[in-house]
Amino acid sequence: MILSALLTSVAINLGLCLLFFTLYSILRKQPGNITVYVPRLVAEGKVEEGRQFNLERLLPTAGWVKKAWEPTEEEFLSNSGLDAFVFMRMFVFSLKVFTFGAIIGMFVLIPINYLGSQLTDDSDFQHKSLDSFSISNVNNGSNRLWIHFSAAYIFTGVVCYFLYYEYQYISSKRIACFYSSEPQPHQFTVLVRGIPIPPGGTCADAVERFFTEYHPSTYLSHSVVRRSHKLHNLIVSGFLQLQSFQSFPSEYV
Repeated sequence: MILSALLTSVAINLGLCLLFFTLYSILRKQPGNITVYVPRLVAEGKVEEGRQFNLERLLPTAGWVKKAWEPTEEEFLSNSGLDAFVFMRMFVFSLKVFTFGAIIGMFVLIPINYLGSQLTDDSDFQHKSLDSFSISNVNNGSNRLWIHFSAAYIFTGVVCYFLYYEYQYISSKRIACFYSSEPQPHQFTVLVRGIPIPPGGTCADAVERFFTEYHPSTYLSHSVVRRSHKLHNLIVSGFLQLQSFQSFPSEYV
């Protein structure tokens, strides 16, 4: 890797980050985007859309960065909902993985690579490249390669632990959110079609008997929905016939 190429890549990424930061700072203030960034607050009536023009809306500010770190997880969960909370935990998980990988790479792998002498034959190559800090500088057959293998296994194990921890944490928050919210049976409704009707019984009796026998702890109620489009077509046809009869002159009736 050439140093100038690395610096160019860093400059491009920093420029893009600054651009996105500026665009978000401006777009979040626009009245038309309030339903995108805070839809729950708009639905609850806590935030109203402002229609008056304000020059401050066109100026980027960084005050939202500090405010984004102020709410606790409980406040964030209550204001933004469970889906936004899970999305936020994905960023937290990524930061954990990146931090651990950076520590292993900077304080273990990079010093080991730099102490190698595989690339010392090409002195001009050393001054133009950063490969002396990579695994390519470790001597062939060196025991230091086991440090890279061990670091890979350790990193994999730690990432698996982070995944397990985040799964347990998000699951506990999800269950707590369901228990604390009002019952919403429509979120757990199952649509069943083609139910066999027993002799001398009805469809509702068959569903009631089946679920109370095999799923008594999770079954709450049921509702039979019938296809009424044929009846609806007959009613519409009759209504049209009635209108046609009413339109005839009285002497023909």
